Amino acid sequence: MNESDILGARLATMVALVERKRPLGRTAVMKLCYFLQTLKNVPLGYRFTLYSYGPFDARVLSDISTAETLGGIESKTVLYPSGYGYEISPAANTSFVKGLGSDFITRNEPQIDWVVERFGSLGSAELELLSTIVYVDREYAQAKARQTKDGIAEKVQEIKPHFSLSDVLAKVGNLEQQGLLKSLRTASR
Repeated sequence: MNESDILGARLATMVALVERKRPLGRTAVMKLCYFLQTLKNVPLGYRFTLYSYGPFDARVLSDISTAETLGGIESKTVLYPSGYGYEISPAANTSFVKGLGSDFITRNEPQIDWVVERFGSLGSAELELLSTIVYVDREYAQAKARQTKDGIAEKVQEIKPHFSLSDVLAKVGNLEQQGLLKSLRTASR
C-alpha cells in the first residue's frame, strides 16, 4: 500500500471503531488501534512506543484529527471529577471517510469486530494496563526471551507502579487464557 492508501485505511478504521462502540475516548482509540495491529496483525503502519499511558503513536492522534476535519468523526470535551477527556462519535461524513479505505475495512472487518468486542467496553486504566502487558510480552518475544507470568507481571508493575502486582498478574493470566501472549513459558512461580 502507498502512503495515501495507508492513510485512507487508518481514517476508515477510526470511523469503523467509533461506529461499533460509541462514544470512544482518545485513549480507547489509541489502544484499539494498538490491539488491531499487534494482536490481529492489521497493517495500520503505526510505530507504537511505550509512553505514560501505555503504547502510543502520535500519528493516531493526528489521524483522529484528520478524520474529524473530514467530518467522519467528531469529538467533544467531557469533564470528569479527575479532569477532562474526549468522547469521539460518528459524524455527518462517516460514509465518505470509510470510503477512503472501504476495501481495507472489508478485509479486516472480523479483526475490527473482535477487538471492539474484547476491549471496546473497557475503561482507559484497564486499556492502559492490558496494552502495556501486551507491549512487554511482545518485547520479550521479539528478543526471543521466554518469560513466566510472574516475570511479565513484575516488569509491567515496574513500568506501571500505580497498578498492584496482584492486579497485573491477574490480567497477565487473563491474556494468557485467551492465547494472546507470545513470550510465555509454562513454568511460573
